[in-house]
Amino acid sequence: MSDGQFTAGLSFGTVSSGSGFRSDARFVSLGGGASYAAPEPQPEQHFEPEDPVTVAFAEGYAAGAAEAQALAAQQAAIDAEAAEGLALSFARLDGELAEALRQKLRTTVAALCEAALAPLTIDEDALIHRIERAVALFSRADDERVVRLHPEDIALISQRFAEEWHVVPDGALERGAIRVETATGGVEDSPELWRRAIEEALSQC
Repeated sequence: MSDGQFTAGLSFGTVSSGSGFRSDARFVSLGGGASYAAPEPQPEQHFEPEDPVTVAFAEGYAAGAAEAQALAAQQAAIDAEAAEGLALSFARLDGELAEALRQKLRTTVAALCEAALAPLTIDEDALIHRIERAVALFSRADDERVVRLHPEDIALISQRFAEEWHVVPDGALERGAIRVETATGGVEDSPELWRRAIEEALSQC
């Protein structure tokens, strides 16, 4: 028996009942009795149109927020510039007030020093002591020392000191001023020099 005869002699039942084949639900069976499984239907998606009022509100809100932010930034820049201008004005004013106060303090201190030093110009003991210190700067015996004083100050020193020193009245000198002259040089001490020293010291403050 040929292969074609053997195949034709097999019935569908013989083939389907054999142990080597099984039916698959995905396919139509050879006998036509079974149907394939249809795909599950997908739910329909419904897109609702946007509410024009909501859209308009959102757009208006965004535009308003952007405009408000821009205005706030502009106002902040204006305020910052104004604050800087005020700071410079106050700094300049503080500098002017500080300078005015410094000048006033200098004047006050100078006046106080003048008041404190004034008695020394007509104090006999202080005048003699200052003359002794000035004369001592020229200690050589061969130095001829001339002591120049204001005429009214000569009356303050005793006759002994007037004889010991070569005292010469000098009306060009202020009260309390002392000038000692020698052939090799001289020194001077006076309230004017004190005031200059005080002014120089105060100018450093």
